[in-house]
Amino acid sequence: MQAARRRPFDRSRSPRRDRQRGSAAIVVAIFLSLAVAVLGALDVGNAFFARRSLQRIADLAALAGAQTMDDECSAPTATARASAAANGFSAAAGQSLTVVCGRWDTATNTAPSYFASANASPLNAVQVRAVRTVPYFFLGPSRQIAATATAQATNLGAFTIGTTLAQLQGGLINGLLNGLLGANLDLSLASYQSLAGARIKVGDLMAALGVDTVDALLATQLDAAQLANLMLSALSRTSVADANLQTDLATLQAIVASGLSTSVRFPLGATDTAPGLLSVDLAHTQSAVGATISPFDALVVAAEIAKAGQAPTDIAAGLALGTLQTTLKVQILQPPVLALGEAGMNPATQTWRTQARTAQVRLYLNIGLGPVMLPFVGAVGANLPLSLEVAPGQAWLEAAHCATSAAASNSTIGATPGLANVCIGDAPTNLSASQPFSCTRPATLIQVSNLIVVKANAALPAVVPAQDSATFEFDGIAGNADDYQSASSNAVGSVLANALSGLSATLAEPGALSVTLLGGALGLPLGPVVSALVAFLAPALTLVTEDLDAALVPLLQLLGVQVGVATIHDLSLTCGVSKLVY
Repeated sequence: MQAARRRPFDRSRSPRRDRQRGSAAIVVAIFLSLAVAVLGALDVGNAFFARRSLQRIADLAALAGAQTMDDECSAPTATARASAAANGFSAAAGQSLTVVCGRWDTATNTAPSYFASANASPLNAVQVRAVRTVPYFFLGPSRQIAATATAQATNLGAFTIGTTLAQLQGGLINGLLNGLLGANLDLSLASYQSLAGARIKVGDLMAALGVDTVDALLATQLDAAQLANLMLSALSRTSVADANLQTDLATLQAIVASGLSTSVRFPLGATDTAPGLLSVDLAHTQSAVGATISPFDALVVAAEIAKAGQAPTDIAAGLALGTLQTTLKVQILQPPVLALGEAGMNPATQTWRTQARTAQVRLYLNIGLGPVMLPFVGAVGANLPLSLEVAPGQAWLEAAHCATSAAASNSTIGATPGLANVCIGDAPTNLSASQPFSCTRPATLIQVSNLIVVKANAALPAVVPAQDSATFEFDGIAGNADDYQSASSNAVGSVLANALSGLSATLAEPGALSVTLLGGALGLPLGPVVSALVAFLAPALTLVTEDLDAALVPLLQLLGVQVGVATIHDLSLTCGVSKLVY
């Protein structure tokens, strides 16, 4: 039997070949997928790096623009565009750069950017938006990418109103600080003047106190002795140039060792409800780290805070009124405050963002006019009691212009002087700070127990009228002659002189003087007594008028008080270093 013929083997229909063909298709598909992924990754990577580069351009442009902040946004815009161009951003097709100035403020603007360009005053931030078209080489048409950056830079002014050492006597300043602080100081005027020219940074105070934030510094409670120690530690480490550093350190060391009061503690930051050393109103308080203040001004403010609202303090040194003997009591109703912050107004409240004020004080003086010979009585001592209350003056930072150099930078500060009431009359029996100022008690010119009492039946208030504000401009260089600027349209001297001359004229009128002899038990003719008094008082009051202003004005200035005068002490202008905030 013939064997069956075997059919030839068809390799094309081999299961193994089918499996190989299927594997190849899978490999191709995987390869194509990988190729697409790789090409897509190239496009995505290119877009990523393009956006990263664009963000860098926007960041640098915003930082550069904020560094040159002005009120019109002209310099920030030009600077931001120049920075973008220098980093490779051109005005080619598909590219655009938008620069907007506004205000970055976490307290008034909404998250997450905290930036607003409408009703933004003062300007403190620049927002840059850069747009660029990026081609997709493998995955489709080109697309636009954008990057936004916001940078903020705060220009800080620091100043006081009403304080100056230009005319102070060393004895008076020692007496005042000793009375307010319970100290035992006997320093020279030159030492105080040198200390007034010294500067310490807010950051120096933070380092000396061991805190990391300005908010923590402002919330710290200290007494006057602790503040003096803090100032000494801060001045010893400050980076601010001080040609008289060793002298200033020695002055502060003497103040620290003088036994300062520890009875009253107060925060370093002033609030609406509590007095404090510094009034700081900033969108970002940490911006105040580089601002500088005067340790002397700080010490005087601390002394007044320690005595605010208390009974009047006797100033042992009194006032130097020629040969006249004078006693003086000082009562602090409201302490002054140092201002540190931004320029311009708050649009929401229509108030100036950064304001300093003078103190509100009362002075009670009793001026010995010397002995007067009276008929039937003999020689008796005559006095002139005066009371003075000064309401606070105000100063505000209108503008702060930072330029490429300190000499070209400047601050513009507005000010309104304080008002005053001057009374010739006995001080009220209740000398509480809450007691309203009154001028209703006739002046007791002579009082000798069981012998004679002479009163002036006219207590004449002399009020300094309100006046227009003055505006000052300062360069940004500390220690220059223009650090103190003042304007006066109604000096305190004319007010006191007018009051006293008015009293002199009044006392010459019939019935203006009330004279009581021996408690009224003995009837004697009073005409000769009154005539002798009038003849004595006219020249005596002239001497007082000549000397009182020269002695009283420096005392008021040391207290941070002025009447009819606005003197601004410009402490510093710190041009902010820009930083990215969004």
